[in-house]
Amino acid sequence: MKLVHILLLYYTFATVVYANKVISFRDPHIQYIGRWHNTTKDIQSGWPGAYFKVTLQQTRFIKLQLGQSTSLSVTINNQQFQFVNISTTIPLDLVPQGLVDDGPHELSVVATSIDPSQVHICLSSIILDDTGSTIPPTKPVNPLVEFVGHDLTLGVESSRTLFTSFAWVTSKILGLEHTYVAYRNATLIEGIDRKYFDWTLVEKDSSPWSVVVLLGANDARFAYSSDHYRESLNAFLTKIRKTLYETAPIFILSEPLGDMFRPSQQSVIDMVHAGDQHIYFIDTTGWIRYGPNLYKDNHHLNDAGHELLAKKLAPLLETKLTHPRDPLPGPPPNPNLPGDWHTVDVGQENRIGLPGTVSADSSTTFTLWGSGADIDNDRDAFRFVYQPFSSQGMLEATVRSHSAFAKCAKAGIMVREHLGHGSPLIMLGISPAEGIFVQVRYDNFNSTKLIKKMRASPPYRLRLIRHKDRDLFEAQIQHADTVSDSWETLATVPLVLARDVYAGLAVTSCDTSVVSVAKFTEVGLCHSSFTVDTVRFIDQQ
Repeated sequence: MKLVHILLLYYTFATVVYANKVISFRDPHIQYIGRWHNTTKDIQSGWPGAYFKVTLQQTRFIKLQLGQSTSLSVTINNQQFQFVNISTTIPLDLVPQGLVDDGPHELSVVATSIDPSQVHICLSSIILDDTGSTIPPTKPVNPLVEFVGHDLTLGVESSRTLFTSFAWVTSKILGLEHTYVAYRNATLIEGIDRKYFDWTLVEKDSSPWSVVVLLGANDARFAYSSDHYRESLNAFLTKIRKTLYETAPIFILSEPLGDMFRPSQQSVIDMVHAGDQHIYFIDTTGWIRYGPNLYKDNHHLNDAGHELLAKKLAPLLETKLTHPRDPLPGPPPNPNLPGDWHTVDVGQENRIGLPGTVSADSSTTFTLWGSGADIDNDRDAFRFVYQPFSSQGMLEATVRSHSAFAKCAKAGIMVREHLGHGSPLIMLGISPAEGIFVQVRYDNFNSTKLIKKMRASPPYRLRLIRHKDRDLFEAQIQHADTVSDSWETLATVPLVLARDVYAGLAVTSCDTSVVSVAKFTEVGLCHSSFTVDTVRFIDQQ
């Protein structure tokens, strides 16, 4: 009897094994997206967000044979992704209740863990009914975008991490495949610049169509210098270019709060000068205002912040996808302002106060209504009317009148590196408290410094001259009633800013409950020198 029982168990087990179809990880119909590495017994994902997809037929159950514990997300037939944590190597049954029909069924599996020690999907095989099989993809794989970065790229602190990250949302908007080369608190220096090249793509012809890089905030926290960051980014981009097609677009996104803005922009300019015509610097500092509506904390966006970033980025990628020879689109013209002038309230949500506005009586005459806590210390809140300003030149305007409730209210002309609330800047303005003043912020989120002040009140003509070759600004003034063309130099200020910056008119009420009103006349912005390379400074409000 014992022998009969043993044989019966063996027969039952053999029947179960025989009833299964084992699909090897090497099956040619499985599409691996992202960074994967072949071993003799399995294929391993190399970074968070790597995924595979395959179409299956003649099967009502699907199991995955995995080589180690991991976290992943699964969707079958484009249903909502289901998150799974696996702590065993027993085959994972994806549909214990069974599928309702024999298929075909589209299976997608994503590596979701952002813990470097648990990144890998180690896929040995897919187990199906004995009649099951894979079928060839019905359409080619869409272009692949590779997102390189840190917490923001991974969607850390958003509701579903990778699946609510701007990278995932951007790709979904455009119908692109995507992959991540990112980890928490990643730096460029002694970080991504080394780890990026640790893993290669499965197939040589799987090179990304485009690479999107968002780095700099953590390097700034580690106090790496701007020069060190620029040199490292130059070397990194040069090395990346050698792994890509010559025309593959590379997008360098600024950090939303402006960390390492200047060296990032300058590195792209260096690459263009070296002959790379398919690399672009994208200024994101005006896209996402800091505050609880879009930010989770100082370093992380919430779902709404990621979605807004994706909606701003997607049209730029789409341009290069559909019309690669076209320039990237800039911000649409403001129908209420002449020429290339734009306007925005700069500052944190809780410091802007009342919405600002502007009216243009002519191409050189503007009236600004601005609220805001102040332009001072390590962060600003004010109304700004501006244009992009490249290299060197001159900005001037006459402050005809300035109505203010607070003594610290300010009106004047300003050049600032970016549109974030802690940007480096120089301002030549008028205030009830200081009279005419020159104020500077030398680095991102540093406190401002009052360079010089002089008792005076409107009307006064103000002029800022930028000598980019010497990283020098001249602040000049002239009383509006002066008949002579002579100007008085109030201060000469050494100040290193990015090549491509913003210049314009600024008004703050220094009180978030009221607005301050200033009228500017004879407004002019002169670019006195031009560079031969195509400007790739993209601001999109």
